[in-house]
Amino acid sequence: MQDIYRTAREEHYFCLGPISQEFSPFSSGITYADPNYHVMRPNGDHYVFEYVTSGHGYVYFNDHKVRLGPGAAYILHPCTYHNYYSDPHDPWTKIWLNARGMLVQHLLTDYRLNINCYVEHLKNSSYLTDALEIMKKDPIRCKPELALLLHHHIQLFADSFQKHQEKESPALAMKSFIERNVNRAVSIDEIAACAHLSRSRANYVFKREYKTAPYRYYQSLRLEVAMNLLRETPMTIQEISNHLGFSDYHHFTAFFKKWCGMSPTQYRSGNSGGI
Repeated sequence: MQDIYRTAREEHYFCLGPISQEFSPFSSGITYADPNYHVMRPNGDHYVFEYVTSGHGYVYFNDHKVRLGPGAAYILHPCTYHNYYSDPHDPWTKIWLNARGMLVQHLLTDYRLNINCYVEHLKNSSYLTDALEIMKKDPIRCKPELALLLHHHIQLFADSFQKHQEKESPALAMKSFIERNVNRAVSIDEIAACAHLSRSRANYVFKREYKTAPYRYYQSLRLEVAMNLLRETPMTIQEISNHLGFSDYHHFTAFFKKWCGMSPTQYRSGNSGGI
């Protein structure tokens, strides 16, 4: 079965830089759908990130049809059935980014977004809008900036997804807080406070639910993000340190060496390839 596209007016741009297995953001655009707009990919071969700016449409998630309107966003994974279309009585307008690569997979795994998913109310579409403008302005050298913007968009999406899709038990409240704040320095006291628990009680509750201490979970997530950025992007070690909210380069290096067993430079050298 072939992919089916019934599109309306679109403004779209393509990334013309080198293609890589690590990260390939190949197109971005805005769709001004008409009542007949419909996209069906029986076996999608790329990640889809879309944000609805006006109107309404329908997206299938595991054979369950969901109606989405302004402010909604969704993510579709490769090797899944992509099926979405506009409401014929109120066609949607949406901004989007299509991408492939291991970086996207790692980011979605880090933020626990391993399935096709949606949120009905995302705070804004600024990261996808910025990605579109960057691809439009410099289609050859846009990949590093797009990698960072996509990371921010996924982080924002994950924040909304966690709030609306899961029950907020004390342990989950701490887990969600950690995942929302992985890019800044937080203390165990802050983590405990978000669930209104003492430090000792927070450790007990979190370990009972997730088999690890909350602060260790926080550090492990920060390490995962750092490793992904070292392996999949050309960001400097200083830029990665800043991105993760470390006070300085040396503090980040010490953290990375403690948890990974080698320095960031050694890790990057052993996993060279880049984007």
